[in-house]
Amino acid sequence: MAQTLLDESPEFQFGRYQFASNGLSTSSADLEPREHDRRITRYPYYPVELSIWQRVNSELDSFESVHHRFWWSRHTGKALAVLLYNAQYPADLQYWNLKFFAEAVAPHLGVAPEILGSDTPIWPSFMTDDGTPVELSWDWGTKDAPPMVRYSVEPIGLHAGTSVDPGNLTAGPAFQERLIRSLPTMRLEWFDHFKYFFNIPNGKEGEFHEDTRDHNSSIFYGFDCSETEITPKVYFFPKLRAKASGQSNLDVLFQAMRTAPHVTDRNFEAGDIFHAFCSSVGSKSLEHEMLAIDLIDPLQSRLKIYFRSRETTFQSVINIMTLEGRIRNPKLYEGLVDLHRLWTALFGVYAVDQPLREVEHRTSGILYNVEFRLGEALPVAKIYLPVRHYCTSDEAVIRALNDYFQGQQKGKYMPDYVRAMSTLL
Repeated sequence: MAQTLLDESPEFQFGRYQFASNGLSTSSADLEPREHDRRITRYPYYPVELSIWQRVNSELDSFESVHHRFWWSRHTGKALAVLLYNAQYPADLQYWNLKFFAEAVAPHLGVAPEILGSDTPIWPSFMTDDGTPVELSWDWGTKDAPPMVRYSVEPIGLHAGTSVDPGNLTAGPAFQERLIRSLPTMRLEWFDHFKYFFNIPNGKEGEFHEDTRDHNSSIFYGFDCSETEITPKVYFFPKLRAKASGQSNLDVLFQAMRTAPHVTDRNFEAGDIFHAFCSSVGSKSLEHEMLAIDLIDPLQSRLKIYFRSRETTFQSVINIMTLEGRIRNPKLYEGLVDLHRLWTALFGVYAVDQPLREVEHRTSGILYNVEFRLGEALPVAKIYLPVRHYCTSDEAVIRALNDYFQGQQKGKYMPDYVRAMSTLL
């Protein structure tokens, strides 16, 4: 059923966390597996947290490569297990999600850094700032709902970035075939349309032109581990087609959406509102990065457009979250007041016209997305608060989160989160 903005609370995502006003849906979306690699390897047996992981591990017949073994045994597999356990997933759901990751995802994450012998991957993924092709997420849910674990990946072939496969063109088709076998109810109408539209090469038949000034990632996948199913998502980058056609990323994104199956002028009203905002003078400097869809019935799927602003004042946040006044409702305004409390706790900046400290980086500034379903009247804007660039440490982020939750009397699952982070970081 189509929903309008008035029916749901506006959400705020930030760096490693995602928040929604009115119930607060928070996620830790950028838990790059770094220091916890060594910690989990040094203490390989967590009798409780890793008990389901050990069960899945004992049932694996074999590994496709030493790299498959690394991503499952020494890296993301154990981190995912820690999150699932501390998010209070029942044992059967922990097992289901870990088995899916072990068999369908872990074989497709590229060369293991420890095998490569370097911290610099041959194929650096745009997924994270250090090139790791995995991003884990802890979504706090709304009101008293338990948290949900999510993760995103970039499929990477073992020869990606070499003369054998310079453009990482073989991993995507192989990964997609594995997903079709593992998630047979996955819907592909929109996937097929957008994959073709954005000129994503298909295996060795495609041509690759390296972008030496920017990333070369072309497709990401995401997975929501809900209490009933694994919901797959896919993220497309418009830059290949935009560069080939001499158009802007924004123009290519909207051409792709307007020509997708089931899209009509009548059910694209929310998209038109966002396009009007993007076309306004004050929005010309926004950098449009990618489009995401859910691999479900297109009439129920979200269309999510991700874009970056280099402005870091809270006033610029207000302008973008309201689409320069195009979205007006009490819930959104309440959410912005709530967001300002969190902003102040995290960054120590209260004045709405004061920017955060200057950072020169490809991913500096603030990342947003706007999402809507076909038939909805208004889009919903979300913000990813950039804690990686503008907070002093992971510990400082956790302290700010704890203070914020306790102040809002919404910290029911905070002890579980702290336990998970204490293990991983």
